[in-house]
Amino acid sequence: MGGCSGTAVPQPTRSGPAGSVSARTSSAPAALTVVTSSLAKFTMPSAVSRPIVYPAGEGLLVVGGLTAADSTTPSIVRVDLTAGTVRTTGQLALGVHDAGGAVVHGRDLLFGGGSTVVTSAVQDVTAGTASQVIGRLPQPRADLVAVSDASSGYVLAGFDGAQGSTTILRTRDGRTFTTLGSLPVSVRYPAAAVGGGSIWLFGGEHAGRQVTDVQRIDLTTGQASIAGQLPHPLAHAGAFTLGGAVFVAGGRTGATTTATILRFDPSTMRFTTAGHLPARRSDFGAAVVNGTAYLVGGENPKPVDTVIEVRAHAGAAR
Repeated sequence: MGGCSGTAVPQPTRSGPAGSVSARTSSAPAALTVVTSSLAKFTMPSAVSRPIVYPAGEGLLVVGGLTAADSTTPSIVRVDLTAGTVRTTGQLALGVHDAGGAVVHGRDLLFGGGSTVVTSAVQDVTAGTASQVIGRLPQPRADLVAVSDASSGYVLAGFDGAQGSTTILRTRDGRTFTTLGSLPVSVRYPAAAVGGGSIWLFGGEHAGRQVTDVQRIDLTTGQASIAGQLPHPLAHAGAFTLGGAVFVAGGRTGATTTATILRFDPSTMRFTTAGHLPARRSDFGAAVVNGTAYLVGGENPKPVDTVIEVRAHAGAAR
């Protein structure tokens, strides 16, 4: 079962109000944020795609995913970014890939995912040595995303093993869930970010086809809408926030993996090309630590063991 892991976003990035016009590419003014990226000096213990990655102090916590042999791994890996060391520290209670991950009230929570079947399990991986199943989603869900703001975690998109999931769930503890709203379009493998009091879903796959939809979920009202369009169909990408700006990186259009990094402006619904990854990449896990986004593993087109570092700068687009 293929999919793309979600991105943990510990805090929202506040920006201007969002419009409801079609998004489009444009030439970026010099004042807009651009990015540079490079391969990290360290690598993972083995090739992995579709993991969940959490910021962990001055490091990263990488859990689950798919191996080069296309099997689900239960591994929990700690990365010490200061020392540049990588070590396996434990295993998940239930090995999964294509799960959603978010930091909710200081707890690293892992929602659903797939292995031999789609699961509803919610695992707490905060300790970094083992996980504990602390709850269940209302229905099994994989190929989903999870994000968080200062008060709650949100689980959305994905599918239950038979059909797409449109229900947007909110939780404050990973044990109890309420329904915030419903997506207008069910998607698997979208990219997700939080900004301007909204969750933004970028692309994904609907009914087996990649889409261009940008879906906005208002965190105050729960109302969800199609707010704009990507410049082209995109799935299996990742999203992250740097320097107050939202970026959508990598992914696949059709069967072609891309290295493009797009900057998204929620106030105008415009996309600009902000930079490029050092290699084409999809299905990576991502987390931001001290102003640097770390894109862990992924596919090109097979799983890789490399990590990409992305940093934001002010300047003209490249």
